[in-house]
Parts: sequence; structure tokens; C-alpha cells
Amino acid sequence: MKRKIVFACMISALFLSQTAMAAPNVEVNGTQIDTDAVIIDDKTYVPLRGVFEAAGAEVSWNEETQTAGINISNSLSDDELIPSVIESVSPSVVGIIGRGKTESYYGSQEGIMSGSGVIIKTGGEILTNAHVVKNMNTILVVMNDGKGYEAQLKYIDEDTDLAVVKIKKIGLPVVKFANNEDIVVGKQVIAIGTPITFSLRNSATVGHISGLNRSVGGEPYRLVQTDTAITHGNSGGALINMNGELVGITSSGYSGTNTNFAVPVDTVKYVLNQFELYGKVRHISFGAEFQEDWLAELGVPSEAGLTIKGLEKSSPLAKASFKTGDVLVSVDDVAINSIVELNELMKNYLPGDTVKVGVKTNGEIKYADIVLDEKAKTE
Repeated sequence: MKRKIVFACMISALFLSQTAMAAPNVEVNGTQIDTDAVIIDDKTYVPLRGVFEAAGAEVSWNEETQTAGINISNSLSDDELIPSVIESVSPSVVGIIGRGKTESYYGSQEGIMSGSGVIIKTGGEILTNAHVVKNMNTILVVMNDGKGYEAQLKYIDEDTDLAVVKIKKIGLPVVKFANNEDIVVGKQVIAIGTPITFSLRNSATVGHISGLNRSVGGEPYRLVQTDTAITHGNSGGALINMNGELVGITSSGYSGTNTNFAVPVDTVKYVLNQFELYGKVRHISFGAEFQEDWLAELGVPSEAGLTIKGLEKSSPLAKASFKTGDVLVSVDDVAINSIVELNELMKNYLPGDTVKVGVKTNGEIKYADIVLDEKAKTE
């Protein structure tokens, strides 16, 4: 696994006791290195970069924070590291099975449904996809060791496709969350979950992050794309990095391809915080139905804004004298060109907050301060 060590600039030297005043030789792992070592007051000062890069580390410098960053990579090969990561994280990944109504060509019928989940609290809280549990009448959580526990649905948010169920069990191993800035295209990831059939629970597949900030199939928020094999039943499981940290919750994919998706960890953190504070996610409403430009619908960069297709009479935009056919182009001076962009920006606000909207009306952009509404809960 990768370990990150950060040293402040003022201590960016390695101290070696010396008695002689001549320029010292410095060896790293038995090999002499060429570095600008100096002796001051009988102590040898060696540049960080010279020593740590010779030891195989990556050294970086942040001018703004005046901080040296040192990344020391573990010497384990993939054949050793991947099994180690899977072994450490698997106890935090569970299978979820239950009875409920499923929809098919023949209509609604009672059946067995299954998926995956990730332990987020040692006291029994488990994160999964909303679509895994929303239609379950009974929910059973099966741990990595095969023990099963009845669960209750505690929170659910279908817009972000996340839910939390709770079992009566304490002392559970919880998953660690990755930092969003560490999620980079090309990095290796592992998916752990319950593909196809419940007998395959805690299966692991290895792949890479293929893309970030993906807008897919009408989903209202951005997703992480991965080529890691994810199939029916993996939903709600863990997508983890080589540090054993949660990158996202596996959620969907295109059948027969290596193109799959996960709810990213920044959305996970946002939703869990909303659950803790309000018992739900307080989604913003403009009281309007928006239409994307055809380029935005295809996922192509667009600068056309969002056309107001429908408008409630008492909506914030209607109160500001805007009308259908007008085009929303910005919120608090941030350009808006897709529904996903608008939803992602609204994570920073709560209902009742005031924002400045820019709306193109009759060929002219006009600005107005509006008070944001809360989206009504859909049953």
C-alpha cells in the first residue's frame, strides 16, 4: 500500500552526527548518492529530495503551503498487494438479500432480490444502493463470515441511489474513505461484492478507474467510470483503491462491456452527512423543469445553458418574473450547462439559501436573487 508522509519545509533535512568538517559522503541502502550535503555545527544536513528519491520515493514541493510531500511506495508486487488489500477490506463488505416485489415483462411479482453493502459504522450501519433495498419487504445482511442478521432500512435517497440499513450488531469493521483528490484516471481499483448469485458473495475483481465526472443515462449526479468487472448483484458493493480505501459504491454498468460505474466517495460523504443532520437529503428545487441542449444530452461540452421547459407558479424563478422558454445560464456566477452540473453545484446549498441566478430572457441575461426551495419527496 502507499503511505503518504508530509514534512514541513523547515525540517526538510536529514540529520547525521558527524565529527569531521569535510563534506560527508551519504549512503542510502548501502549505495553512495551524489547530493549537496553540508555540515553546520557538527551536524550534516542532506536535501530531502536527494535522500528519499534515492530510496525510491516520490518527492514534491507545494509552493503555496510551503510543504514538502514524500510518497513512499510499498515494495509489494501486485500479486502480493492485491490479495492483501482484498483480505483487509472484505470483512467490511456484506451481502444483502431479501424478499420483495420485482418488475418484469409479466408485471409485478414477489421474488428474491440481492445486492451488496459496505459497513460504515461499527455499531451496525451499512451503506448500499437505494435500488437494492427500496422494494425489499424483509432485509437480511450476510457478513463475510457467513453470519446473517435481519436489517431495517434507516435512510434512503433515490436521487443519489444511496441508502443505509442497520443491523443489531456492534464491533463491526468499517471501511475507510478515500480522499477525492486521490481518485485519478488510470489508478488500479478493486470491486468487492455479490455478483450474479448470492453464493458468490465477496467476490473480487480488479481493474482501473476509466473516467471521472461521468453523466450517464439520465443519472442526476456524476459517477466514477471503471473497467472493473461489475455485474448484477454487485450493486451497493465497494470500489476500493490499493490503499484499501473506498473510492465509490458500485452501482451500474452497460451489460456485456467493461464500462461500469460507481457513486463517487464525495457524493457518499455528502449524502451521509445529510442523513446524519436531517435524516434525509435536502435536495434543492427551483420549481422548474429544465431542458438540456442536445449537445449536453449527448455528453458533449455545451454553453447553451438550461431552458426552462416548465415552471410552477409559486416557484423561485417565477417569483423573479422569469418564464418558460427563458434559459438559466449561471448560479452565483458559476456557468450551468447541464442538469448534472446544476445538481452538483447545489450540494453546496440548503433550502432557504439565497443565490444569484443569471437567466437569458428575450436575448438578454438578467440577474436576480432567489430563495431556494426544497424538493418535495417523491413516493
